[in-house]
Amino acid sequence: MDENQDHIKSLFIRLAEGKSTPGERLQLLEYLRRNPSPQALPELEELANEDSWPLMPGAEAENILARILRQEEPAIVRPMRKRNWLKIAAAALPVIGVAGLALWLAKEPRRIQYANDTKSVQTIRLSDGSIVSLNQQARVSVSADGRETWLEGEAFFSVQPSDKKPFTVHTAHSLDVTVLGTAFNVNAQKNGTQVVLNAGRVKVGTGETQMVLNPGEMADYHAATGKLLRQQADTLLFTSWKYDLIAFKARPLKEVMEKLGEQYGIGVVFDHAGAENLVFTGYLSSNDLPQALLTLEQAFTLKITLLDKQLHVNIK
Repeated sequence: MDENQDHIKSLFIRLAEGKSTPGERLQLLEYLRRNPSPQALPELEELANEDSWPLMPGAEAENILARILRQEEPAIVRPMRKRNWLKIAAAALPVIGVAGLALWLAKEPRRIQYANDTKSVQTIRLSDGSIVSLNQQARVSVSADGRETWLEGEAFFSVQPSDKKPFTVHTAHSLDVTVLGTAFNVNAQKNGTQVVLNAGRVKVGTGETQMVLNPGEMADYHAATGKLLRQQADTLLFTSWKYDLIAFKARPLKEVMEKLGEQYGIGVVFDHAGAENLVFTGYLSSNDLPQALLTLEQAFTLKITLLDKQLHVNIK
């Protein structure tokens, strides 16, 4: 058993003893949602005497488990891998022991996981009717009512208005986007977050720093400095990925080719050094490499050849 499984096993034992903290129970929840290993579950003889387990009538415990198990989740584009973690836990712990975790989980907000691991844009409809377009490699967790999301990567939101509850997007930098009904793009990366507003109004903020955006504006948050800046934005430029396109505005060809290489997992070699400084403005396909190369060849009279997983750029 590896070190992580030993740690998870100790958390189960603490839970059965009634000594686990909220943070430890959250670790167990996340572990059980992510393809858990049976080897990390404790044997019955390793658990404390049942007198120390959380007290709950057997019938109530069964009702809680049954209620959770029969809850249905809406279909998702590409769900994260899951197992029926309650059944796995129940196989190792008596029902009365699992009931403590089940009761705590029943009080926690449920999240639905979406992940786009494809080479194309994926679209999902939330339970409140809002539409979310996920860029490649983007991930989002959504509350059961569809009004609260946690984003990693880039997504475009078309939000249904609601007088009862605002729609909120959380990012890794504690930067939140709060709206009542609008269309906007969020790109949440490790080095910062960009929010571009297409329509409506949104409030963007982290901590005490808050700003309200109008259509055509962008909030640009830099994680290294903690600064949140407002600037004008070309909304089409920032949302072109929705149509499987990569947008460039007055960028050197060297940068354009490097972006293509990153997108398609190939290297770039300039056989003609002068071509690196050509300036390109336009859109290239993000899921059709031959079409993207043809666009560049026609724009600059280039010859681009793919050899041994490298793009060779030359002048015709």
